[in-house]
Amino acid sequence: MAWLVGAGGEEVDALSLRHALLALLEAGSMTGYELAKQFDNSVDYVWHARHSQIYPELRRLESAGLVRATDVPRGSKELATKRAYGLTREGAAELRRWITEIEAPPALRDSAYVKATYLEYGSAREAREQFRAHRAYHEQLRDRFERHVDLLERRATTLLRRRLAAAPPQAHEAIVAYKVHVYRGLIERAKTEIAWAERGIELVGRLADADPDGFSATDPILWPAPEREHSRTSSSVGRD
Repeated sequence: MAWLVGAGGEEVDALSLRHALLALLEAGSMTGYELAKQFDNSVDYVWHARHSQIYPELRRLESAGLVRATDVPRGSKELATKRAYGLTREGAAELRRWITEIEAPPALRDSAYVKATYLEYGSAREAREQFRAHRAYHEQLRDRFERHVDLLERRATTLLRRRLAAAPPQAHEAIVAYKVHVYRGLIERAKTEIAWAERGIELVGRLADADPDGFSATDPILWPAPEREHSRTSSSVGRD
């Protein structure tokens, strides 16, 4: 799997970004600006990438012969042009190849779950704040996805309209149905995270009730670490 490092230091799967851009261009030719805007309103919901990552990838796609760039007029200024990108025959073939490929799921990396594993190092109040923040974030995602499903079912997004206009009528139902299926899955995933956070809040309450004095090891060094004890024992043996 090929990875890019974004401007903020985050890793981006270059292959997935590449195919997402090819899929967008299958709907029709777009300038880099139009493509980035459509990315923000569609693919970014399921695969985040910065604009600073999109433009270099477009140039790589052009170098690979998967997209073709042409100069088009820019506004009313004489001789002013901008570049519009379109899918080539090779790009369409690569998109088709990618769809048929069975990929292994990426390894799990979730900072919220890592932190929740060690919430005993904080207070009950701090643990509640972590779970409440997690719940609020996924409530926002759920609401966002539900709004997008409504737009898709009404065939009201700009990108979907472009894609349907270019596709044969017999393909319309599948084009819409797969996208709705994806976002309904994301809604269910968000609801699962909300429920997990609510159970976490309940867990904090039960632990606080069992420990009315509110014990919290705010400094992990307060908890004896076997390796520390071992190192002290080893050093003592060495001095004897």
